[in-house]
Amino acid sequence: MKRYYLTLLLLLAACAAPQPAPDTTPTPPSSSALAPSAAPQLPAAASRRPPIGTFFFYWYDCPERECDAQQLSIVPPGWVTPLLNDPDERDGRAYSSQNSDWYAAELRDMEATGIDIVFPVSWGDHPHDWFRQETLGLLVQANGVRERPLPIGMFLDTTAQQAMYRDFQGDAYRFGPNVPRLPLSDPRSGYFFYEQHIKGFFEQIPREMWATVDGRPIIISYTALCCDDRQLSGALWGAVKAAFTRDFGVEPWLILEDTWFGPEALSPPAGLSSVAQVADGRYSWGTALNGPATHTVGSYTISSVGPGFDNRRISGISDPQLRQRDEGSFLRESLAAVPSASDLLLIETWNEWPESTGIARAAHRAADGRLLPEDFYMQIMREWKAGAQ
Repeated sequence: MKRYYLTLLLLLAACAAPQPAPDTTPTPPSSSALAPSAAPQLPAAASRRPPIGTFFFYWYDCPERECDAQQLSIVPPGWVTPLLNDPDERDGRAYSSQNSDWYAAELRDMEATGIDIVFPVSWGDHPHDWFRQETLGLLVQANGVRERPLPIGMFLDTTAQQAMYRDFQGDAYRFGPNVPRLPLSDPRSGYFFYEQHIKGFFEQIPREMWATVDGRPIIISYTALCCDDRQLSGALWGAVKAAFTRDFGVEPWLILEDTWFGPEALSPPAGLSSVAQVADGRYSWGTALNGPATHTVGSYTISSVGPGFDNRRISGISDPQLRQRDEGSFLRESLAAVPSASDLLLIETWNEWPESTGIARAAHRAADGRLLPEDFYMQIMREWKAGAQ
């Protein structure tokens, strides 16, 4: 038992490294009083619809790198040719995280679709220079000149924690089901979650752009498949929240993916927090393939939906899977299953093109090969939010 208490203390210390909290930092008040005055609250949804958030992937640098259109079943504008009407082609490479005009166009489309919150997928300081934390500066720049900037939350892709840890162990930046995972029993694990990842993300995003619930900035995690020793999940995430509160003066609103709620995490050794005690929300990843899902933690309900799935063209996939879109029927049926009491709807995804889960502007096709309008799935979302479905 002493080992678990020691691990918890070390997790707290690791999350807090390298700088201690200033001596003048007061004990944090209740979460409702922690809201930064400038932080935007979630906008009221039209009709009875909940606010809509979507996962935004900025790991692209097309057409220069990793942009083989043969591996996509749906190809967005700018993937292989310059973006139309790009006012300055010198600033990027078409569908690229290094192109400020690409960010501006995506944000315009999100607003037109009825998206209320954007959750950029974050891998921290990825080895690819076009997918590092610092590239979020272009998203912030494009968002900042908008009349009404979209609130930004964090989508913490925990695959990065596995890769960071392997790299730290001298095993190269590797991840995947056949790669050793990060053990949460390693007292340095909190460092890879918070100090090397979460902290840097929120340092990039101005507070006035933070997406919040009750003034608390939103963090959404990816799956727990990155990690072993999940009986320590509650301790890990509790330490992350404490470190965030120390550094930013506000406790984050933590939404964990369903796999974090395994039996070992829900019933940890005596004296340790359950993951259910630490999480503020719960959602399911994989709804673009498996269908809609809804979870409630406390009084907060999250629903997740997606338009379909197809990863059969990705090279090296050992278990290719397909969920037909059926000209939008799968997405419409999923939306129809969203309870009116949901507090947040997550769309999986805005633009994850290798797995064909995007709803953004692209060359969408019907099952018979007919080309659909570029904004076909955006229109489905517009209609649903307006209460037309």
